[in-house]
Amino acid sequence: MSELPQVHPGSDQNKQFYIFGNNISHSLSPQLHNSGFAKIRYPGHYQIHETKDVDETVEKMMRQPNFGGASVTFPHKLRIGKFVDTITPRAISVGAVNTIVVKESSSGRTLEGDNTDWSGIRSCILNADLPAIESSTAVVLGAGGAARAACYALGTLKVKEVIIVNRTRSKAEEMAAHFPDLPTRICTELADIHKIASSSVRIIVGCIPADDLTEDKIPPTLLSGAESGVLVEMAYRPLETGMMKVAAKYPAWRIFKGMDVLREQAYAQFELWTGQNAPIEVMSAAMEAELERRRLSNPSL
Repeated sequence: MSELPQVHPGSDQNKQFYIFGNNISHSLSPQLHNSGFAKIRYPGHYQIHETKDVDETVEKMMRQPNFGGASVTFPHKLRIGKFVDTITPRAISVGAVNTIVVKESSSGRTLEGDNTDWSGIRSCILNADLPAIESSTAVVLGAGGAARAACYALGTLKVKEVIIVNRTRSKAEEMAAHFPDLPTRICTELADIHKIASSSVRIIVGCIPADDLTEDKIPPTLLSGAESGVLVEMAYRPLETGMMKVAAKYPAWRIFKGMDVLREQAYAQFELWTGQNAPIEVMSAAMEAELERRRLSNPSL
C-alpha cells in the first residue's frame, strides 16, 4: 500500500472544517477530508464537533474568519438552516442541509447550506453502469430524509418510475407530493411491488433500518426479473443486511453499502469546499486504513 500523506493539525492559518452532529465520535469524515487536503496541499483541517443541539456556539464557530465549511449530520440537518445565509434549491428539495459552504464575493462573505446526500446515492447508482437507465423502475424503501435524497437523485437520472414503499401510506404520499415531476407509485408492502410496477425493478435504494427488513420478508421476485440491477443500502449495520443477502444471490446485481454513499457524498463536499477535484484514491485509502485499524482494535465491529 502506498504511503498516505501526513495530516497536520489545524493552525490559525488553516481554514477550519467541522462535522456537526450528536454521537459522532466514530465518524470517518476527518480521515477522508484531512487526507484529501494534505494530498492537494490545501490549507484546511477537518475535525469533529459533537453537540446535542444547534445553538449559538455552533453559529459562533461558523462566523469565525477562518471557518472553511462543515458537514452536518443527525440530528442537525433540519435545524442548521437558521444559521446560514442562503440555502440551495437542491437542499430545499431534499429538505435537509448536510453541507455548509463559504462563499466569497465582492459584496462579502456568506454561508450557503447545500446537500450532497443525493449526490452520494446518485454516484453509486451510476457506478453500477446500468444500460438504458432512463427505462428503469426504481424502488425507494422508506419515506424519511434519506428517502427524499434518493428521490431527488432518481429525478436527476430521469428514471421511468419510482415506487415508494412505506408502511405509513400518508408519509409516502407526502414525500411523493414533494417531487411533482417524478413519476411515482406507492405501496405499503414489498409483495405488492410487482402488481404496480410497469417494468422490472432495476434500482433499489434502502432507506430504512436493517432490522425492519430481514431476509425472509423480501420476495425473491423483487430482484429476479431484471437482467442487471443496483442496490444502494443506506444502513450501516449490520455489515450485510437482509436486502444485501438477497441481492448477493443475483450476480447481475451490484451492491453499494452505506459506507460507499458516505465516501461519494464526501467527495462532492470536498469539491464544493475547495473548488478542486477530490483525490478519490487517497481519500478512499485513508478511510479503509482507519476502518482496518478499528477492526483490529475491536474485532467485534
